[in-house]
Amino acid sequence: MSVRTRAGRALLFLHHLWAIAIFRSWRILIFYTLWATAVCIVNYHVHRVALQPTLLTVLGTVLGFVISFRTTTSYDRYSEARKLWAQVIFASRMFARTVWFHVPSNAIGVKVDPGNKTQLEECQARTLLEKKTVINLLEAYAIAVKHYLRREDGIEYEDINPYVKFLPKYALPSSIPPQPCTMHHRRPKDGDEAEKGRPDLECSRPVHYQGSSLISGTATLVSSHTHHLSENNSDGNAQNLLPAENPPDRSWTSLFTRLLRKIWHAEPLPSPHRLKRRKKGQVDNVPLEISFYLSSYIAALEERNNLIQPRIEPPTMSLLHTSLSQLIEALTEMERIATTPAVYSKHLWLLTIIYCLVLPFQTLSTLGWLTIPGTVLASFMFFGFLVAGAEIQNPFGYDKNDINLNDFVHIIRKELHSMTSRPTPNPLEWVFCNENNLMFPSCPNGEVMPPDEWLKRGSAGMYEAFGSHVMNCSIHRKST
Repeated sequence: MSVRTRAGRALLFLHHLWAIAIFRSWRILIFYTLWATAVCIVNYHVHRVALQPTLLTVLGTVLGFVISFRTTTSYDRYSEARKLWAQVIFASRMFARTVWFHVPSNAIGVKVDPGNKTQLEECQARTLLEKKTVINLLEAYAIAVKHYLRREDGIEYEDINPYVKFLPKYALPSSIPPQPCTMHHRRPKDGDEAEKGRPDLECSRPVHYQGSSLISGTATLVSSHTHHLSENNSDGNAQNLLPAENPPDRSWTSLFTRLLRKIWHAEPLPSPHRLKRRKKGQVDNVPLEISFYLSSYIAALEERNNLIQPRIEPPTMSLLHTSLSQLIEALTEMERIATTPAVYSKHLWLLTIIYCLVLPFQTLSTLGWLTIPGTVLASFMFFGFLVAGAEIQNPFGYDKNDINLNDFVHIIRKELHSMTSRPTPNPLEWVFCNENNLMFPSCPNGEVMPPDEWLKRGSAGMYEAFGSHVMNCSIHRKST
């Protein structure tokens, strides 16, 4: 085993170890260790405080059932979120496949003289650029959903900015409230016209249009000024963008600093890796904005369809609409998961705290000094499940047990890039190549014959060979 493999396994083991609830509830365990120790000391050296364990079993059993129900409910949300991300992947695959394979090579909506090869090439190039841009928006949609569910506002992130920086802005309300500790906005630079005199500016992307220009018979919108990046005047400079991942700082130094600043009621210091807090009270619904542009592409195809040769058939259009509807449906359902709280969770936490506080008094007469580890173990069991349930209740964050949203984004990215890396395959090229010489690949005794030899037999001879194979193949005889 190589050193790299051992190091990888060690890191994987540490990752799984860190996901154990003890690292999220260690403060609670330390408190109950000290509490149980104090109860034992008082009981044996000051005054006996032991109680009869009459209700210990009954209350513990009831509390265990309630905590189990809480954890099960949270896992249901986790499982549903996983299914919805699978739906995003499925819909992205279907939409991209339909666009890349079933939209004709000249779908720009301009009639072209067959003899004018220059204009035909321009229209085909425009169609190809359109298709590639739309498929890129599918990848941007998945990235935007990831940031939106994590309540990370705007598009100033390294992974999404290149995909959508050229799109004009829609002023949309958000279905997800912001998190005060994570919602940020970049400080405007001097001379930035997008921010001057507009302290409550919703976003820098323009909403208005100056007009339209007609190129080769196609209307294109021209925005009144630069698009997404007018706010920062960064022109896509990656140094001015946030990283794709912005997990909260949970280091000891950060915890201690935040505690001191809370005690002294001081304002939090700005982090060099974070943006200034946004002045508005909501998160931009960037995924829904992207869906508008995907829908506009479908509408454009429908409008041009009379001029497209060959025409795009209604089932193809219907499949595009269905795939887009599945993307929006998944987004809406994930918004529901992210915004629906567990209303009884605080009551359950209070009951668990009281039960574990009373627990040492009820186990003193039976366990003696073993009450200390017994109380710690019981606290770890109860609070461990509570912490795990709270962690996966909203499975879109950065916790160790949350869904790894980057995995789904990478799946979509790899598949879309691979699909668009070459032209649409022509069956005349891959069906009739000489390497396609096995018509019965599963049969060990099947004929090895190139397509040219099969064609010489004609359709009648080919049907006869197919039927003879079914009758004589050993695999078919075994199955019957």
